[in-house]
Amino acid sequence: MQIETEAERAMPSVPPPDRVPVDWHRVRRPLTLVCFSMSLLGAIAASLGTMFAGRLADEPTSTLVVLLAVCVVGGAVVDTVAKTIWATICDRAEGQLRADLLDAAMAQPLAELSEQAVGEVLDRIDDDTWEVGQLMRWGVWQAARTFLASGPLWVVASLTWWPAAFLFPVTAVVAFASVRRLLPQVATTKVVEEAAWTDHAASTEEGVAARDDLRTSLGQAHVLRRNAHLAAVVHRTLDAVLRIETRITRRSGGLLHGALAAVGVVGIALVLSGDLSTARLVTLFLVTTMFVGGVDMLARHLPDLQEGFGAVLRLRGMLASPAEPTGGLPLPEGPLDVEFRDLAFSYGSGTFALRDVDLHVPAGHTCALVGRTGSGKSTLASLLSRAVEPPRGTVLLGGTDVLDLDLQQLRAAVGVVTQRTEVLAGSLADNITLFDRVPRARVEAAVAELGLTDWVAGLPAGLDTVLGPGGTSLSAGEEQLVAFARLLVRDVRVVVLDEATARMDPVTEARVVRAADRLISGRTGILVAHRLSTTERAERVAVLESGRVVQQGARARLARDPGPFRTLLEASAHEAVVEEHHHDESSIGTVRRSTTPPPSPALDPTPSLTRQVLHAVSIQPHWGLVGAALFLVASLTGAFGAITGWIWGHVVTDLQAGERPTLLTGALVLSLLVSPLLLSQAFRTYPHWWVEVRLRVRASVLHGQTSQHRLERTPPGEVVARTMDADRLARYVDRWVDFVNGLVVAGVTALIAGTWLAGAVLMAVMIASALASTAGRRVAGRSAAAASTSRARFGQSLVSALESVRTVKLAAATPQVHAHLREVDGGRVDAAVREHRVQALLDGVPVVMVQFGVVAAWAGLLTGEWGLATALLVANAVSGFDWFGRVAGSVVTEAPGVRAWMNATSRLAGGGDLMDLPPGVDLVRGTGPPPRPAGRPRSRQPLGGPRRRHARRAGRRPVGLRRRARAPPRPGRVGQVEPAGRVGRAGQHHR
Repeated sequence: MQIETEAERAMPSVPPPDRVPVDWHRVRRPLTLVCFSMSLLGAIAASLGTMFAGRLADEPTSTLVVLLAVCVVGGAVVDTVAKTIWATICDRAEGQLRADLLDAAMAQPLAELSEQAVGEVLDRIDDDTWEVGQLMRWGVWQAARTFLASGPLWVVASLTWWPAAFLFPVTAVVAFASVRRLLPQVATTKVVEEAAWTDHAASTEEGVAARDDLRTSLGQAHVLRRNAHLAAVVHRTLDAVLRIETRITRRSGGLLHGALAAVGVVGIALVLSGDLSTARLVTLFLVTTMFVGGVDMLARHLPDLQEGFGAVLRLRGMLASPAEPTGGLPLPEGPLDVEFRDLAFSYGSGTFALRDVDLHVPAGHTCALVGRTGSGKSTLASLLSRAVEPPRGTVLLGGTDVLDLDLQQLRAAVGVVTQRTEVLAGSLADNITLFDRVPRARVEAAVAELGLTDWVAGLPAGLDTVLGPGGTSLSAGEEQLVAFARLLVRDVRVVVLDEATARMDPVTEARVVRAADRLISGRTGILVAHRLSTTERAERVAVLESGRVVQQGARARLARDPGPFRTLLEASAHEAVVEEHHHDESSIGTVRRSTTPPPSPALDPTPSLTRQVLHAVSIQPHWGLVGAALFLVASLTGAFGAITGWIWGHVVTDLQAGERPTLLTGALVLSLLVSPLLLSQAFRTYPHWWVEVRLRVRASVLHGQTSQHRLERTPPGEVVARTMDADRLARYVDRWVDFVNGLVVAGVTALIAGTWLAGAVLMAVMIASALASTAGRRVAGRSAAAASTSRARFGQSLVSALESVRTVKLAAATPQVHAHLREVDGGRVDAAVREHRVQALLDGVPVVMVQFGVVAAWAGLLTGEWGLATALLVANAVSGFDWFGRVAGSVVTEAPGVRAWMNATSRLAGGGDLMDLPPGVDLVRGTGPPPRPAGRPRSRQPLGGPRRRHARRAGRRPVGLRRRARAPPRPGRVGQVEPAGRVGRAGQHHR
């Protein structure tokens, strides 16, 4: 049922009219047209290159080699530039999408937003937008390139052999039709999988946020076991997705490679019958290979596109979430009175209600609300600020129904201070202004008016002292002082103090009371009083009981006359008196004293990047190593495989010699048809390894953060953001797997070609890419590290804002906090633009080098270095080698960023190897460690027994308990037995 709820939540709905939908309009701009025009130009050049290659097979000349080089190399350069521009467009659009999602999330009604887990909202705004960005940067670009390249290839194929005019579109339509019914199933299962990922992210965030409670309650075992269970759910839901994706790969790949094999067989027959020249056959087969390779690549990435579209649906759902009402009447000028008129209110669940409440607080006066716990005092105060919506006509401010007032103006005028003040990640000045652009002098004046000047001066950096996650911690009383300063800076006209001193010691309370008195002076005030001593500052008192106002009036009269208030006063006569002596009015807050910071915690040594890669690739070998081997064999066969190229080269050579290559034709068909089967099986297993790496990083960090040893205090938002960036490690290890596979392919090419030069051409592509990447390593490393750091900073700021959302919304500071988050995210966008620009340019190097390799293959034929069979082998193998060249550069450029991320994340896990699972944890089976035993009970003697025996033996020698307990008792724990199952249940309230 929970998964169905998540799926329903992710379904698209109509966003409010002022919100831009998540669709192609977000990237519609002039530069987009320029990008795809350049891509089309590159595709045309590549298609012309196939014609020159076909002629080279019949009669190699230097002119044809030069024309081939201009077409294929020039087209690759143009395409690389276009891809770089496109990455920048997508990064900017992704940043704007995050900003819109922030607006949609924080614009939700407070009651609905408070019900959402912070980890879930973080997953939508951070992870899903990144996923959509990846979809646009690479998936949409690949799809557009395939579509644009198909046109020129279709024209060339039609001119070469006229039936190809029908073959290409029919093949594409049949391939799409074969998988069309499976795509909705991918979408459905992807929604379920993403719901599992969201639950796992929320569990990780909740566990990290509750680390202190988990230590004290010994609840780590529970949270690790629950996290492992959710990880197993991720694996199961992923498996359901992979089953469908495997069918898609097998169907589309089989059809497309079958079409290529058919073209090869028919073309060979036509050459044998004299209806087609070998030059045209080479061009036809090469064009069909490029077409099949492009469409097959797109078909294999359809599930990835579908996954991105699943994220789009979830983001559309968030953008369509209802927003708080906007607009309304302005507040009346001057002092404001408060009136509750015939108020009847109840929550959606439960039996509690306010009934028949009539209460009037004149402007400039203060009224205290008193009563037993649960009588409705805090609810009455919440209705005034519309933290919950009151019935129409029942709550009036300045004579106007609060439902008719502009919500932002209402909350800007009504200041609320509750028992717990929320502090955001930012400076003290930022926390006082809530990121509003308030003059510094105004902040200093508010501090002075509350008598906080000396306290602020005692902070490490005064008003610029960083508070919140990662900054200076404040006591409960000091946090309340910040809340009072917020109200003064906002110049509120109505003050609601919901027992703001309930968490303080008497001395601190006395200081805060002075500040509260200054704050209320001249304003309309409502004091929710749990302590009756609080009412001494109020002129009027209203007593609530079971949701009704049973008594109200002047405090002096109610304290004197018999009634409920006097009864409460008499019952509270034992309350501690707030001591106000020996504190002059300027002595508010405590002066900070600088001390030597504690030594850094001892961490397990972090392994080197090489050791981490070796360990990561060896986990779950039936997924990782087997999948890598399947990818290797599939890359040797298939349309661009070295084995396929070797067979095809000998087929053409035999045809030119007038021979009938029957066995070679059969081998060609077999090599083409076996590749999609191997590839589909690789896609069935390898993604599980990828996911296991990500989940292990999360489990390792969660274990380190909740263990009994304390690490450096890191904000939960930053911790979670680091773990969500674990794709970096999985991707980098995958780069090494592909790099090794590339070396094997180059070796096999040299072996079957019978010359080391054939393998050297492929190796040259990898070496040139690595050298280019080495030259740009510093830039790439700095840009990747900056992007990772800025993402972590944004996650920290976002989590801080979401955890403090009640304070933010009730202070009418949503626009200001949203602007602050956009500013923080602006740095992230700039860093992402730099990272992806560098990455796109460096990725373009192997693409260009591949085309030089194609030219070199034909140049070898021209110079007599090798024959036509070897030329076709090398040209075919190198055409599919651009990915291996790309990863050769990536293992160099991505190393600094991955190393920086790994070291930072390892520190969050307490050091050590990020692939090491916590003891007893299995993320595939979903099992976790058993709860820690509560320990041996000190004694089984009833609590009163020893005391009675000791009383009977008064005056004689002391009676010990050593006969009944093996360890001496501690004071207050004589005979106490730990309740059974206590540790096993610890931490359940953190769900």
